[in-house]
Amino acid sequence: MKICILTIATNKYLQFVEKLYTDISEKFLPGAEINCLLFTDHEIEEAGDNVRVHYIDHEPWPMPTLKRYNYFIKEKDFILEHDYCFYFDADMRIDREVTKEEVCDDLVVTLHGYQSLHPPSQMSYERRPKSLAYVPYGEEGKYCAGGFNGGKTTEFIKMSEVIADRVNKDLDNNIVAVWHDESHMNRYILDNPATKVLDPTYCYAEEFIGTNYPYSPGKIIALKKNHNELRS
Repeated sequence: MKICILTIATNKYLQFVEKLYTDISEKFLPGAEINCLLFTDHEIEEAGDNVRVHYIDHEPWPMPTLKRYNYFIKEKDFILEHDYCFYFDADMRIDREVTKEEVCDDLVVTLHGYQSLHPPSQMSYERRPKSLAYVPYGEEGKYCAGGFNGGKTTEFIKMSEVIADRVNKDLDNNIVAVWHDESHMNRYILDNPATKVLDPTYCYAEEFIGTNYPYSPGKIIALKKNHNELRS
């Protein structure tokens, strides 16, 4: 089984990648052949035998996340050489082993750790009809996080092409969805339901650890950090 790991790390986010890749090699889908596809604006001198680097420009926030699906389809042919692909935010770590039985399916998404605790009408979907990520009140589903998702490469690329096109059309109309690419992903999975919806264990905010948060201790952890400092 061949797996492609997708990560975007521009500007100060590159500092997280080495630890994430180490965790993936030790704890993510043991026994699989894993190749990492890193999108970055940094010059990488020694990337590793299983790391492919795709250079992108660093743009002001939120462009590095908003355009992620545009980046992915530029590497469509390479991604499709693999059976499955998974996107990880760069600023994540893996605390416990994740197996293929847990995460391998056609289209895989993860419930948002905060949004999934709210009633549907209070979830932060894009509510402006002008955006192609628009979700009217009453049409909500399971709000999912942008930090970890994936699936069979054919299905993931299909989603990526639709989202990239919608993001570009929104930009042409001078609109950016409220939660950027995550808003567009949530619109897509309302129309094209995921075949596996993981609980927040797989995109678990570090600040939940040691609290009475209703889901079990996380396997894939979204690190606590100063967003403003990292994005400056």
